[in-house]
Amino acid sequence: MILATPEATRTYYRTQQQIAGKTASAADRLLRRRLTDDFDSSWSRLRPDLLALVSTGRAAAAASAIDYIPAVLDETGQRGDPTGVIDTAGFLATAPDGRDLGTLLDEATIRAKQAVGRGLAATEALTAARRWTTGTVLTVMADTSRGVVAADIAQRPTITGYVRMLNPPSCDRCVILAGKWFRWNEGFQRHPRCDCRHIPASEDVAGDYRTDPYEYFHSLSTEDQYRIFGKSNARAITEGADIYRVVNINTRGLGTVKSARKYGTPHRMTPDDIFKVAGTRTNAIRLLEREGYITGPQVRGGNILGQREGLGQFGKGGKARGASDAVRAARETGVRDPLNRYTMTAAERRLYDAKIRMDIANTGVFPRSIGANSADKYVRPQPITDRQLQTIRQQYDDEVRKLRANPERTPESVRTLARLLGINI
Repeated sequence: MILATPEATRTYYRTQQQIAGKTASAADRLLRRRLTDDFDSSWSRLRPDLLALVSTGRAAAAASAIDYIPAVLDETGQRGDPTGVIDTAGFLATAPDGRDLGTLLDEATIRAKQAVGRGLAATEALTAARRWTTGTVLTVMADTSRGVVAADIAQRPTITGYVRMLNPPSCDRCVILAGKWFRWNEGFQRHPRCDCRHIPASEDVAGDYRTDPYEYFHSLSTEDQYRIFGKSNARAITEGADIYRVVNINTRGLGTVKSARKYGTPHRMTPDDIFKVAGTRTNAIRLLEREGYITGPQVRGGNILGQREGLGQFGKGGKARGASDAVRAARETGVRDPLNRYTMTAAERRLYDAKIRMDIANTGVFPRSIGANSADKYVRPQPITDRQLQTIRQQYDDEVRKLRANPERTPESVRTLARLLGINI
């Protein structure tokens, strides 16, 4: 039986929106009144009040989150006894990404100075600083409450995961995740200002448009469909294209010829390309089918089936020694060794490999492989050349630069790995 979104969930998220909205608005008013073109001096005077304001808002958000899981489990008839008691103080000691909250908010003045450096007037720079602060406060508030909820789900062994719920208005990246069920220990994918939420469940117990991408898409006006997805992409979805493929192609780009042969991934034409050349609606639909956008019935979760819970690409699907054991142990215990390469995400592996290669290269040896390799014991270590060292340093610098350029968009697991590797971000 599919139920409507629990009323406890609706009530909780309305409360969270009110707390976050009031906190962000108060922060903006504070900066509007007291942040001047004397950035450093005015910031030092208002900083304590801003910290106190955001800290109070976070405490309210965390307190509200404590009551959410018991309420929604009771309403949905799910049994989920906790193993302990959540202490919200642990979630308020730092910013959600682990750094000092004041250090995070200090970036407002950095944004203002950068704006001036780009040639903007002081008033425009102040507006940029306020806009950044509003977005950051909203993200911090959402991440704080999400952290409490995730911890409460984790401490209830019978609740094996959560369903992702939209909190409209939502962007296209969030829409395609609506209704997707995640294991309890899978991180919550989000972007700045994202306010999507959890519904604790051992199965999907939410059935309205907030958990069905297609229901949400069709609930929008044509104007909003065009604004959120882009005109060509929205038209393609309306004509029957798979919403997941359309959004992923838009964000990741077209696939390769090899991936097209293996998975049917579109690799030649985007929806925009198709509508430019199709001429007629019938021809547009034919091209959408040929290019792999129309793949079958439009159903929540998609209709392209595959190995949803495989062991991953590393070690040929887990066949390498220790790979399958490491992956299965992480799933069973819910605890992933952040330095175990077998259980890393692609982003984590790129950073990890770049750092290990750099460390080996700095010893004067060319890194043939990452970690132990049975072939290494038969090969004499090769001295590294200047050109090889330069290439490895460039790869490492590129990974670190990506971390520092968009820290708020970097997954928490990658930031944690960076800290464990001694990389200062």
